[in-house]
Amino acid sequence: MIEHLEEALSPWLILEYRHASAIAGRENLVFTNVPPNYTRLLSRYGRVVNESVVRLVKSGVLKASEVIILDPRASRRIEYEDFLRARYFVVGGILGDHPPRRRTYTYITSKLPECEARNIGEQQFSIDGTVYYIMYLFRNRGLTGLGFVDGVTVETDHGYVYLPYRYPLVEGRPLLAPGLEYYIRYRRLPPEIVEEVYGEGSREK
Repeated sequence: MIEHLEEALSPWLILEYRHASAIAGRENLVFTNVPPNYTRLLSRYGRVVNESVVRLVKSGVLKASEVIILDPRASRRIEYEDFLRARYFVVGGILGDHPPRRRTYTYITSKLPECEARNIGEQQFSIDGTVYYIMYLFRNRGLTGLGFVDGVTVETDHGYVYLPYRYPLVEGRPLLAPGLEYYIRYRRLPPEIVEEVYGEGSREK
């Protein structure tokens, strides 16, 4: 479950949401707190709910005992045993700040004291990297074999862009959302992703 917390749905955010859907499977991903004007777009990648997870818990739609919030500020690290009781793992739909501004705690955790929170280590992950971590832990019943790299540098025509976050390693390479390096270099989405997201023949919005 990804709680959308940015004001807009930026191209960068689209890339991370799209990748998170590919990692978890569209049928396993729910986007919450989504403004109505983004419902149709995000429904390509998961179930879309306009209400926030805070409201869903407070109104009883979701049981607090079945919700775990992924929050870097949480005192306990997530373990495989958490999957035996929880049904929903909430990831903050936030593009990272460096240093972090603890927005997951401010917008979600602090408002849901009845829900438990877990962290995935001391470093900040991307949204899709967090989803990969969770799915890896679930599918492998542990983290054996999972490696990480802290910080990734992307070369552009105007210099280098450094991403100061922790990324899982897959086949020895940092796990970046498909199309992200292209977006960083050219400040636009790859044409094939524009077509997928907005429809054939459309231009990036």
